[in-house]
Order: sequence, then structure tokens, then C-alpha cells
Amino acid sequence: MAPPIVKRFAISFQQNYWLGFLTMVAGFGVSGLVALQPPPPPPVPTYTAFGQLTFTEPPPAFTTTGNELQAQGRGLSLSRGNLLSGRVLQNVMNKLQLSPQEIRQMQEQTLAIQMPGEGDEEEASLSTIRLQYTDKQSPTRATLILEAFMDEMVEHSRWLNTSELRSRIDALSKRLAQVKDDLTAAENRFYRYVSQQGSDLLAIQDGSLFSGITSSQQQQRELGLALQEIDGRINSLMNQLGLTPDQAYASVALSADPILANLRAQILQIEQQLERLKLDLRPEHPTIEKLLKEKRVNETLFQQRAQELIGARDLAPVPISQIRQDSSLDPSRQQLANELLGLETRRAGLLKQLNSVIETEQKLREQYEKFPDKQLQQAKLVQEVEFQRIVYQNILTALVDAQAAEAETVGSLSIAVPPNYRPTPPQRIQERNKLLIIAAGGGIGLVAGLGLILLLALIDDRLHTPQELRDSLTDREIPLLGQLPFIYSSLYREDLSPVLLDANPADLSFYERVRSNLRRLGSDSKVVMITSVSNEEGKSATAYNLAIASAQAGKRTLLIEGDLRSPSKAQWLEVTPNPDSNLEPLRFYNNRTDAVTLVPGVANLYILPSTGPQRQAAAIIESSELRLLLKDARGRYDMVIIDTPSLSRCNDALLLEPLTDGLVLVTKPGTTRSSLLREAIDQLSDADVPVLGAVINGVEDLVAPTTDIPDTNNNGNGHTGDISVLEENPV
Repeated sequence: MAPPIVKRFAISFQQNYWLGFLTMVAGFGVSGLVALQPPPPPPVPTYTAFGQLTFTEPPPAFTTTGNELQAQGRGLSLSRGNLLSGRVLQNVMNKLQLSPQEIRQMQEQTLAIQMPGEGDEEEASLSTIRLQYTDKQSPTRATLILEAFMDEMVEHSRWLNTSELRSRIDALSKRLAQVKDDLTAAENRFYRYVSQQGSDLLAIQDGSLFSGITSSQQQQRELGLALQEIDGRINSLMNQLGLTPDQAYASVALSADPILANLRAQILQIEQQLERLKLDLRPEHPTIEKLLKEKRVNETLFQQRAQELIGARDLAPVPISQIRQDSSLDPSRQQLANELLGLETRRAGLLKQLNSVIETEQKLREQYEKFPDKQLQQAKLVQEVEFQRIVYQNILTALVDAQAAEAETVGSLSIAVPPNYRPTPPQRIQERNKLLIIAAGGGIGLVAGLGLILLLALIDDRLHTPQELRDSLTDREIPLLGQLPFIYSSLYREDLSPVLLDANPADLSFYERVRSNLRRLGSDSKVVMITSVSNEEGKSATAYNLAIASAQAGKRTLLIEGDLRSPSKAQWLEVTPNPDSNLEPLRFYNNRTDAVTLVPGVANLYILPSTGPQRQAAAIIESSELRLLLKDARGRYDMVIIDTPSLSRCNDALLLEPLTDGLVLVTKPGTTRSSLLREAIDQLSDADVPVLGAVINGVEDLVAPTTDIPDTNNNGNGHTGDISVLEENPV
């Protein structure tokens, strides 16, 4: 058996032989044109000048930047782009008064540069640059032009080192100014923070803030003890006097007033007279009434004066008895009352002092609690200042080093060998062998044509042979249910259907084999969905013929056209679909008796025509009417075969899959692409869609099967291996 690559090449040769023939003809044509070309004219005499540049050892440098730039300039001068830079070409053009076209032609054609390490091993040098210039006019002109180029290259090397150094100095100067501004800004932020928070930080650091808190606590304890002592003395005096501090204040004020004492003495004198006169006179006596009137007047004045002293004008009048009692303090009790008032005043002052000390302690504690944040902020500002200062110092050091290196920078190249002329030997003109050129062109065209055909065979991802399809399915662990023959009736006439109604029974036996292999997979494979990777793989023909084979095997079979996006193909079975079914598809599927039609000429075969083309095919597929119809068909028929659209066209097959027992994948040699097949199998595997197997359709020169071999290739996952034993005639 020939290798697969040979088969693919043979198939590609049959399809693209004309392309190889055209390539071979093109080879003959090109070689013929080359052979018929006139011989080249004798070469024009040329004059070549040679010269050498070498790298100079720089003088000792006293700065780091000088050493770095000398090494960098040596590396830059080593490039062809730097040796023939725009500046060098412009200077040569001005010096020799050349046009831009001439200088460009010299750069591209007549000037050759051999860099160190290039060329022969004997002549190559790691420190020498070889230059060669060819001129057609005279050796003197060639020497002068090469000398101008070498001088400008040496000068450009020196300028390059200096320009690199100058650009570095300029960059460092700009960066230094920016870093200086950043350093000044960081220092200003630090100074402002220290000026605002420095006193608090210093107070915490030197311990004065903690001492203030401790002193405040000590003062609070001392004031508390003093208040306790004063409260004890106040309580003792209140017990002795029987008066509160407010009452003692009123009694002292009333007892010390001379007017109030005079009025009280007059009232007491009138009361004494009344007591004496009551013994001799009646109450209505004029003298008694007069004394009573004087008494009332004195009491009114007495009461008004008392209210003026104690500040109770706006309050209710104080009883006379209370006023007389409060204003009758003797000197000793008055002294005690004054002492009580003094203690109360001192107590109020100590309370205010204690509250002030407590507020001071709280403020000091708040300052102490904020110390970590302030200290952290101060540390950040100090670090920022130090960082900016280090950056500034580093850039300043680099700038000073670069400025010092500017004076000691020299060029990296010098002229080792001045330009000189070396005569070139004349070239011989060889005659062409026209027949050999034509034969070589034809051979090259033949090889190119065969190679092009082979390339097309390699880049074509179609699976051309049944063996390639079997290998691809085996790699993906998809069981092969069988191979199906190529139906020639639809090839010769388009009006003929690919359905095997009256065909040779031998062709239908292949579909019977597929049906029997499906039954051998298990009794649950009752509702089977037929689909393919792409169109034109014979999916519908496989579904129809498989349904015919099942019906002829005595099984009550229902064929459902599940492609609602295309017109019905029921005419293949000589069945005319209902023309009004596409207007109300849900009502059509709901009326199951009228929807299912018996196929004439084939016993036990029924068909449910498609209502397509439909715009909302997915909605109809997921409708309850179609689901109930499939559920009812599972109970009524022995086998249900559903013809669905291809997987690359839409996802209708995946929508119908939960209502089936699995699907059968139809492939075809020369049509199925390996990439699409792998993608489709991966999609079905990711969606957990049970794949019952695959069939290879459109196989030519098949021999009808004679025996069935029991299935012994169970791979342990519910699928079988290649469960069809089919022979294929050699092509």
C-alpha cells in the first residue's frame, strides 16, 4: 500500500496537473529568453583604490566617563552605518563637489567596506577596516575619492565621541536643574513642617511634655485633697449653723445691715408697747390701732429692705418671720457664717483650677498621642530630603566627570594605510551553452511544478482517502459505523435524487450494515440524529437511505427533517409536503396525525417533512410542540432518524440533541476538512453530546459486505472501535 503522502500527491496531481504543466512551460520560456539574450559587452576598464583604517589606542584617561566614552566610541565606529553616516556623505559631497545622485551611487555600488573579522581568515584583522573604491575614469580620481572618504570617517569618529559626550553633558545639566528644584522643594516641605510641629516634637523628645502631664496629675491630686479638706470644714460649719452657704450669705447680709437692724429694733419696741397696752386697753383702742399701723409700716419696710439685700425682688416675698430669724445672728454665729462663706468661695476657686488642670492634661495627652504620626511624617520628610540630596550629588558628580572627560576625548580611528591604486586583471567573457540553459530551465520548471503540486497537497487539510478519515476518527476515539458507496445517479442528472428507492440492493446493504452496527451499540439507540461537519458531505442522503434500510429491515421507522432553515426534500421519497405547513409550523407539529406521512413504495417508513425555510428556526426547535412530537415518536416507532443541519452552519443539532439518544457524524473523502472535524468533535465533547459513531460517505469502488463480524473492539467508554469490516477495491 502506498504511503498517505503519495496518495495525497497523486490526488493533488490529478486536480492541479495543469498548474505544474504551466510552471514547467514557464521554466522553458524563461530559460529560452535567457539563452537568446545577446552576449554581454566587453567589460569597461575600472580602477580600484585600496586603503585601511585602524583603531587608535586612546591616551590615558583620568576620568571614568572618558574611559567609557572611548570604549563606546570604538563600538560605534565599528558600524557601517556610522562610517557612511549622512554627515560623512555630506562632507565628501561638498569637498569633491559631487551631486547627491553621484554620492548615493558611490555609497551603494562603488565603495566597499570590509569590517574587522570579515573576509579570509588570513587577511581578516580585528583592528583593521579595509576600504575599496572602484572608479571608471582614472586611478588618480579613485585614490582622491577614497582619501576623502577616509579623512571624513576619521573626523566623524572624533566628532562622534565629542557629540556623545556633549549630549551627555546637556542631559546631565537638564537633569541636575530638575533634581535641584526637587531637592529645594523637599527641604522647604521639611522646614515648614519643623516650624509648625517642631515645638511639639521637641517637647516630647526632651520629656517636657511628659513632665507636664505628670505635673498636671500631681496638681489634680493636690487640688482634690484640698477640696476634700474644704468640703469637710464646710459640712462641719453647716452642721453647727444649721444653714447652707446660701442661707449663711443671706443671714450675714441681713444681720450686718444697720437699716434693717434699726427697723427690727423699732418693730421690737412697738411689739413691747403693744404687749403692755393689751393688758389695759382693748384691741380697738386708737392707740393700739396706731401702734399696729406703725408695726405694719415698719414690717413692710423691713421686708423690702431684706429683699434688696438678698437680691430677691423678682421672687416671692420672704416671710417676716424668716427675715427676722435670718437677721438675728449673734457675733459668734456671724463669724462662723463668714467663715463658711469664705470656705465656699475658696472651694469654687479650687474647682475652677481643677477643671483648668484637667483640660490642660487632656490637651497634653492629645499632643502625646499624635507624636508617632508626627514623628513618622518627620522621618518621611527627612528620607525624602536625603534621597533628593543623594540623587543631586550623584548627578553633579557625573556632570563634573563628563565635563572633565570632554577635554581628553579623541577620535577612535586613524589611517593605517593611505589610499593607493592596485591594477585589476581583465575579466574573461565565457560563451553561453543555449541548449544547456534551456534544459536546465525546463528541469527547474519541472521540479518547481512538482514541488508546487506537493505543496498544495501538504497545505490542503481535506481528508482525501477513507484511510485518512478512519485514522482521524480513531485518534479522536470516534467509532466507525461503516463506509457508504458513492451514488452515481445524482452525479449524472441533477433531477435524480440520491435516495436508493429502486436501486441495487447491494448498495442499500451498506446502510443496513450501519443500521445493524447502531443496534449493536445498545438498545437505547432508538432516536438517532444525523449531522455532518459541513455541507456537501451527503448528510441528508445518508439519513434517507438509512431510514429506508431500517424500514426494509421490518422496523417501524420515522424520518424527521430537522433542517428548518432549508426547503423540504420529501420529494426524494415521492412525498409532497403540505404547502401551508411553513405558515403555521407549531400548529403543523401539534397535529401529529396530519404531519406524519407514510412513504409510498416503502413499507414501515414514515416521514415528517420540514416546514422550512423558517426565520425563527431555533424557537420552533425549542418549542413544546416539537418536543411532544419527538416524545410521542419515541413510543410509536422502532427507530427515529432526524436529519439536522451541519455543525458549521448552525447549532440546531445541539438544540435537538437532548431529545435524542445520540448523533451520527457523516464524513466524505475529499470534502471533510481535518481542522473542522477536530473542532466539531471538540465542541461535541465539551458539550457532553453522545456521539454514537461516524460513517464515511461517498467511497468509490466498494464491495458489498458478505459477513458480519462480532464487535470485539470495545474501548471501555461505551463506544466501539471500527465496527465495520468493509473491503475496498484497489484503485
